[in-house]
Amino acid sequence: MEGERAAEADYTQGQIMVIAATERNRYQNIYTSQLWQVEADPEGNTFEEVLKDQMGRFLVELATVDQMAQEQGVELTSQEEDSLKSLSQEYYAGLTQEDLDYMGVAQDEVYDLYCMYYRADKMVEEMTQGQNLEVSDAEAKVIEIQQIRLDTREEAEEVLTLAQEEGADFASLGARYSTDSQLARSMEWSEEMDALGEAAFALEQDAVSGIVEQDGGYYILKCVNAYDQEATAVRKERLAQEKKSEAFSGIYEPYAAEHVVVLAADTWESVDFSLGEGCTTDNFFSLYQSYFAE
Repeated sequence: MEGERAAEADYTQGQIMVIAATERNRYQNIYTSQLWQVEADPEGNTFEEVLKDQMGRFLVELATVDQMAQEQGVELTSQEEDSLKSLSQEYYAGLTQEDLDYMGVAQDEVYDLYCMYYRADKMVEEMTQGQNLEVSDAEAKVIEIQQIRLDTREEAEEVLTLAQEEGADFASLGARYSTDSQLARSMEWSEEMDALGEAAFALEQDAVSGIVEQDGGYYILKCVNAYDQEATAVRKERLAQEKKSEAFSGIYEPYAAEHVVVLAADTWESVDFSLGEGCTTDNFFSLYQSYFAE
């Protein structure tokens, strides 16, 4: 870390525990506490060790972006501060005594952490303004198809004849003849699609394709939804976020290389996932997202 150039991230232990408890409980509330000692990577690290490493990277990145924001003069308005105070009060009021006992955090620490997170968000927004982050419906398009896979072209030609008959039940044909039990598929548009993708996106609503050869199999496709509106909207939002992240990375990475931030060496020493029985809070980030949802 080149010694004198590395600055230590300024988190309280309570703030570390908020992040640790949130991420621990997101998994533990679903998979139980048995998962923490499960081997999670080829190096033999446990799931707890892997998750702590991920949280460490997040905390370093958050502190780095917050430092950038302060240097760039990104400040919170009084209205934003009031909103963050209300958010902090709502989050804190929702904590049980077991949550508080495990995290040992005060409400003002929660407020400061939310301010840091919001300021980082604001920094990203301001630094990516003016860049082309638009995602078109065509670029994000998701369709739904049914597919029948056959092992030989002769079989495929026979089934295609049946599928093209008036009133043919494509799903029933698939259940009867397909060598692949997966009949229904969602497909996302891409500039680099395989033969199946190209054939699928060339279909109009309820149309049946010809025979498509790929990976040693012969496929017949039917388009059952030429525009999945809900799935397309979700993908559009995801792609826009990916574009924003990519745009910001071009700003963040050179800065992070010159302004190294590290966590205190003892950050995780007092964080034990086997403790805190009864602590179940997992909504620090989801509450923030819902509070500031557009």
